[in-house]
This record gives sequence, C-alpha cells and structure tokens, in this order.
Amino acid sequence: MTQMFWPVVIFMAISLSIGLYTYTQVRGSSRRFTVCGKSMPFFIIGTALLAQAVDGNATLGNVALTHSSGFWAGFMIPLGLAVSLFVVGRYLAGPLNRMNLLTLPEFFYRRYGVRTELLVSVLTIVCFTVLIAGNLSAVAWILSVATGLNYTTALIVGTAVIVAYTMAGGLYSAIWTDFFQIHVALIGFIASAGYVIYTKGWDTIMSAVPVEKLDLSAITQFNAGALPNWAAMISLALGNAMALDFMERVFAAKSPETARNGCYYAGVLTIVIGSCASILGLAGISLVPTIVDPRMVLPTMGVSVLPYWMGMMVFIGVLGASMSTANGAMLVISVVLARNLIQRWLKPNFDDAGMLSLSRIMAIPTAIAAGVAASIWPEPGILLVVAFDIVFAGCVVPLFFGVHWPKANSAGAVAGIVCGTTARVVAHFVTPAAWAGLDTLLPPVVSLIAFYATCRLTEGRVPARHEALAESNADHFAAEVAQ
Repeated sequence: MTQMFWPVVIFMAISLSIGLYTYTQVRGSSRRFTVCGKSMPFFIIGTALLAQAVDGNATLGNVALTHSSGFWAGFMIPLGLAVSLFVVGRYLAGPLNRMNLLTLPEFFYRRYGVRTELLVSVLTIVCFTVLIAGNLSAVAWILSVATGLNYTTALIVGTAVIVAYTMAGGLYSAIWTDFFQIHVALIGFIASAGYVIYTKGWDTIMSAVPVEKLDLSAITQFNAGALPNWAAMISLALGNAMALDFMERVFAAKSPETARNGCYYAGVLTIVIGSCASILGLAGISLVPTIVDPRMVLPTMGVSVLPYWMGMMVFIGVLGASMSTANGAMLVISVVLARNLIQRWLKPNFDDAGMLSLSRIMAIPTAIAAGVAASIWPEPGILLVVAFDIVFAGCVVPLFFGVHWPKANSAGAVAGIVCGTTARVVAHFVTPAAWAGLDTLLPPVVSLIAFYATCRLTEGRVPARHEALAESNADHFAAEVAQ
C-alpha cells in the first residue's frame, strides 16, 4: 500500500457509483444505451471525445516511449490522435451524424451491404479488443503501484469495475464518467508539467536529455527511426477514423455541427495533454534516473517527485483516462456483437428490451478477451499502434470513399478490405527490421488500388447504394428524446 492507495480507491468508487447511477438514464431503451438518444450538446461531446483520445496510451504509454526512445516517439501518439479528430471533424463527423447511425459497421451495411458490414465488424472487434487491452494494462499498472497488488490481481479488479458500469449505463456511463475523469487528468498533467519546469528549470531538464532523444532526426532521418515514427502517427491519424468509440460519440451529438466542433475542441486539448505527458517523460530522465522499466517512470514521478496532490491527480488522471477509453470501447464492441453480428446473421426475434439485454451481456466476453490480451502483452503505447494498423490497412479507404464518392460500391469495398488487411498480415512477416514502418504505410495503398480498380471494373454492374446516405433512424430518435 502507498500514499496513493486511498485517493485511487475513492476515485474508482466514485467512477463506479456514477457509472452505475446512469442505469436510470437508459430507461430500458437499447438506443439510449447506445447513443444517448442523439441529444448531447457541444461541450459534453467535446469532453467525451477528449476522454477517448487521452487514454493510457497517450499518457502512460507516451511518457514511457518518450523516456526510452525520445520526444517524437512518445509525442507521435497524442499528435496522431489529435490529427485524427481534426480529420474526422472535417470530413466525416457531419455526414455520419446526419445519417443517425447506431454503430459504425451500420454505415458499411447501408452503404455497401451485409458482406462488407461483416468484414468491418470482425476487424473492428479485433482492433478494439486490442485497444481495450492497452488501456486495461495501464489501469492495472497504476492500481498495482498505488495499492501494492500484483499486476494480474489489479487487472482483474480494474476490469471488473469497468465492465460493471459499462453494462449498467452504456454510453451514458461513458459520458458521465468521462466528464469527471478527464478533467482530473487535464488539471493533473498541465499542473505537473508546469511544476517540473518551474522548480527544476527547463535548461536543467533538457541538459540531461541525450541529443538524439530530442532533435528532429527522429522524424527527418531514416536511420534515426523517422519511418516507423511517421508510420505510427499516420496510422493513428487516419486509422482512428475507424474508431468505434469516437464515432459513437459523433453519432450521439445533437447535430452535425455539434459533432464537428466537438472533434476540433477535443483535438486541441489532446495536443495540450499529450505535450505535458511528453515533457514529463523527458524530465524523468534526470528526475528518476534509476528507473529500468520505462512504464514505471510516470508512477514513480507521481510518488517521489511531484507534490502529493499533483501526483495524486496524475495517478488518478491516467487511471480515469484509461478507464474511460476501455469503457467506451467495451460498450461499442458489445453493441456491434449484438446488432451487427448476432442480430444480422442469427436473426433472433429480439424486441428493443431484448437487444438491450444482449448488448449488456456481450460486454462480458469482450472484457474477458481484452483482459487476457492485457495479461499476455502489457504494452500500452505499442498496443494502440497495433490496433489501428489493423483498420488502417483495410477499412479506412472504403469509409472515406463511401462518404464522399458516389461511385463507390460493395465489390470495391470488399476488395479494398481484403487486399489491405492481407497485405498488412504479409508485410508483418516479410518486412525487414531496417524498413519497419513500410509494413504500416504500404497496405493502405494496396487497399486503395484494389478498391478503386474494382469499383471502376464493376461500375454499373454492382449497385453503388449511395442513396443509403439519406437513410435515417430519425423517427426512433425523436421518440427517444421525447420520453
């Protein structure tokens, strides 16, 4: 047990209480459980999007990578996430919000058909199980440091708390707990970065940082790791457009303009918090020089370097950020399993209450799978990049073209997804270590070529289904809001 024990326990208890209370907001409706009746205003949506971007990967993983590999290796994570929010806000948020979707795979169903929906559902389930694992790993590390529990026990406790309130309130639990959790993280990281700069001195901190960890060679010179750094950033920037948890919040916004502006707001603050985390990673080189495991840099600084209240906010800020992302991703996977796989393919005769129950139940196998992955591969920063490589390779091209190119069709979408994903798997095994990064960047190009060529070759023979962009669930949402 450490001095952070009770703050962490109280924080988790408050988060659990808020999450369980949101059960009352669902009112027995699967649509309210999934997208909050499509009624959320700008500040709430912006905060919720920020909470999904600022997770254990962008904080704990960022600090660890910055400390071990240099500023750009760590900062590329929040930078990529911020760019993705700007891209989603500019090109996708408005059109997708206007469609009144319940899940992102539903867009592929309405735009391209059931085969494409199946492919996207399976790939995104794999991707976001890995994403949840990265955040559960971060939760477990913080809990283990604060409470003295071993990593596995902390992982089980953290996962149990998150799955409990996810099942209770759905997206309401995510948004309500986000609002509490992310502001703790925001204040904690800004205050902590300011404190180490003010008390230790910027010049003193930087004098202890090896030149190769700070200069621009990491993003400008091939032999210094520029290719994998850029590949990771681009993968996050574009692959995150397929983020189920981001898009669920876009769908919940009360208007297209609200969704778009919420993305911009979250993108700016993601850069702010990410910059502060990277500064702490650099400061750790001189302030905690004996640390062997870079994942322990931030927890150790929270206990031994920062003032108690500041360290407490960093601790629970990382914990809350990781919990919020795991909660949001767990929710959308359970809903995709229920709606886009079980309901679509097994065709059970579920009414709305039955769909709500099924969505809740599916959170349990999702949590188990992610927990097992987190126990086997406890690497928060790396797990995020791996997760978005999967959807970046095959799904991003059909998504953007499906929104903005009327001639996109289902044959092209299937070709793009299959070829891009296959290329990513092959590239993983055949790409030499010296060319690391190309295994991330080339598969989306393969996907684009296959998608465009197939659409052109089948033009006129395969329906484009672009009229599906005008479909909506507006009547359902109007009824939900009126309740």
